[in-house]
Amino acid sequence: MPSWFKSRLHHAHPTNVLLMSYLAAIAAGTAVLMLPASTVNGHITLIDALFTATSAVCVTGLIVVDTGAYFTAFGQAVILFLIQIGGLGIMTISVALFKIIGKKVVFQQRMAMQELFSHTPREDIYYLIRSVLFFSFMVETIGAIILFLYWRSAYPFSDALYKAVFHSVSAFCNAGFSQFSNSLMDAQGSVVLNATVCVLIILGGIGFPVVYELYRHGVFREKGKVSIQTKSVVVTTVGLIVAGVLVILISERTLVSSMGWAKGLLTAIFQSVTCRTAGFNTLDIASLNTATLLFMMFLMLVGASPGSCGGGMKTTTFAVLTAFSWSRLMRYKCVNLFGKTIPQDTVTKSISVPNAETVSKRKPKN
Repeated sequence: MPSWFKSRLHHAHPTNVLLMSYLAAIAAGTAVLMLPASTVNGHITLIDALFTATSAVCVTGLIVVDTGAYFTAFGQAVILFLIQIGGLGIMTISVALFKIIGKKVVFQQRMAMQELFSHTPREDIYYLIRSVLFFSFMVETIGAIILFLYWRSAYPFSDALYKAVFHSVSAFCNAGFSQFSNSLMDAQGSVVLNATVCVLIILGGIGFPVVYELYRHGVFREKGKVSIQTKSVVVTTVGLIVAGVLVILISERTLVSSMGWAKGLLTAIFQSVTCRTAGFNTLDIASLNTATLLFMMFLMLVGASPGSCGGGMKTTTFAVLTAFSWSRLMRYKCVNLFGKTIPQDTVTKSISVPNAETVSKRKPKN
């Protein structure tokens, strides 16, 4: 690596380091997807390869070609790798690899990680990274095992295993990529598949810091109150899922009644969970009513939680904006959330920039 590049990288702002890392991953993914071995017909245009790599790294789930039919097993593996590093965070994986091989992690990388997990103490960042990787691979493995058992009777062993791993990682990373042309519509009535994918999406989208804090309070009985960020994430996540289910059941009542209420409820729950952060579907999206689509767009706008695999405005930002609107409606002097006063700079950031990860930097209620 040229010395001038090392110097620029050493003095780069953590945000720029993150940006350059993602751009490098997209560029590398694009180049590999353009190899003849990546596609069935041995060719893909530059724009299609770039779009697919970008969608995979940024875990959006948008596609311009059929993932299962257009790409070979190698090409799909490349997409899966891009989803994994994009979902967990390039800096998370790179810092972990540096620690494994004994290479020193520079200050910029530590600060970049602090940007991802802003409310976690900096001296605890390495333990947090190990916990993130262990938790992610454990959940993905369990999800893959369940999905493998589900598909084992329908596909050969190797195909069932590959599909299980692919969809487990795609669901946990909130990517929404599927090897099936119609996503998961064929499994519309399967409780096992719907429940498994929903749990994977929620665990991947609720945020690693939240899971980490709940784990320490639940397993180690750590003293102290649960942070306001964790409370806002959990309450907002549950509230949005329930709201999405109710809207789908009411707006699509004709469709739900034709499916049967048990299957309709299962479909509504799955669609409410997945449309907010992932991108799978068990309903024909084009056939849904306008009211349903509008609310689904709202759920997608809010998205996942800070420090998670998903994108969007973030649940904490939505919670702060809701508290701000309520305080103005009730003519309160301060913006309060769960009995705590939200700092004015946090409220300002939530209004101007879609990022409220600093919600945990709170002060006692006046």
